[in-house]
Amino acid sequence: MLNKILFAIILGTFAGLAPADAQTTPAAPAKIRGRIIAAHVEGHVEAITKATGAIRVLHEGDMISDGVQVVTAPGAEVVLSFSNGADVNVAGDSTLDIDEFIQDPFSADIKVSELKEEPGTSTTKLNLAKGELVGKVVHLNVDKGSEFTVQTPVGAAGIRGTTFRMIFRPGPNGTALFSIVTADGRVVFRGVTTAPVDIPAGTKVVVTFTVSSGVASTPVIVSPVTPEEATQVAAAAQVIATATATTTFTGSGGGGGGGGGGTSGTPSGSTNQQSSTTSQAGSG
Repeated sequence: MLNKILFAIILGTFAGLAPADAQTTPAAPAKIRGRIIAAHVEGHVEAITKATGAIRVLHEGDMISDGVQVVTAPGAEVVLSFSNGADVNVAGDSTLDIDEFIQDPFSADIKVSELKEEPGTSTTKLNLAKGELVGKVVHLNVDKGSEFTVQTPVGAAGIRGTTFRMIFRPGPNGTALFSIVTADGRVVFRGVTTAPVDIPAGTKVVVTFTVSSGVASTPVIVSPVTPEEATQVAAAAQVIATATATTTFTGSGGGGGGGGGGTSGTPSGSTNQQSSTTSQAGSG
């Protein structure tokens, strides 16, 4: 009888401790909406808020967020700097959708030029509907859930932290040209092939395919990058480095300054004068 009483007391003690132990484990902070600044603008560039269709001309120093489509006129160029340490140089006559960009809150200021790896984790989903871009992405915490993908009509490229160039240009007779060049790091392409295609540093994939069927009409072959291609990527990467040399994103804490809890923060396409010290955000 005494043993039964002692056993009941012990069970009651552990039952009382369980909720307290559970409360000592802090919940992971909700991801905030990432911030993006137009660090360099040359020529006519528009930012279209996809939810409303509102269009504004993008100026150097303007802030945007996800849910925005960036359209460059022929001969134009824009460098977009992301608050997770990624940068993309979008060439002329291109259309890039920023479908999603969320990240962990960060308390310390982020100077883009000094980042070697992203602060925390993030999810970035871009869609290159047409045109060309060069991306320079710092080391991503993929092992902790980070993701950076660029979708195109022919497939998606998963970025692991690298400098790369991607081109998607419609061609004659319902065809299109697609290519990826990896300058450093590694890119994984998934699309017209049944298995993922690994594109390591110094290599490329060039594919011609039929738009209506999505079937490649040329073999998907990983081949060495030519000196001319390497020079072109290096030049675009240098534009990025120059444009973002002084770009700094102020700490977001638990969800301020263009972020907000989850994915609800500053409306798409709005400006935020406190989000970067590069310059004042334009009126847009």
